Amino acid sequence: MGDLVLMACAFSSLMSSVGGGIYFFLQEKENNRKEEIIAENQASPYVTMYLECDYKGKSFEFKENVESSVKTPFKSIIVPKGFKVITYSKVDKGGVKLTLGGPSDQKCTSVHSFEVTKETGNEITIDTGDCDPSRPGGCEVDIF
Repeated sequence: MGDLVLMACAFSSLMSSVGGGIYFFLQEKENNRKEEIIAENQASPYVTMYLECDYKGKSFEFKENVESSVKTPFKSIIVPKGFKVITYSKVDKGGVKLTLGGPSDQKCTSVHSFEVTKETGNEITIDTGDCDPSRPGGCEVDIF
């Protein structure tokens, strides 16, 4: 009886190790997929936005200056060098404002309106420190 219990414990331990190994293998595979997508799109001549987090779902590419408001939010963004994207959490430039300078990415966010601009190299960013959540426009955050 003791041998049977010991064998069951050993088998359970083995299965946990194998299952855990498979889980970590799949996680690593997913992380590599994300890194490849980010590297590929940061080298591209356009901003890429996805309808799902983690760079999944339908993607849209923006090559030139564009401003838009959408009902279905974009959930992840890849900004290559030479571009700047200003995102807003609500339609019509409402809610929280987030500025992304390339190269950068956001793996999970919610963008209902945005501005994409192709930088000329002459831009200057000044942090005014005026983040006030009670203000109608929300907070402004620049990421470079």
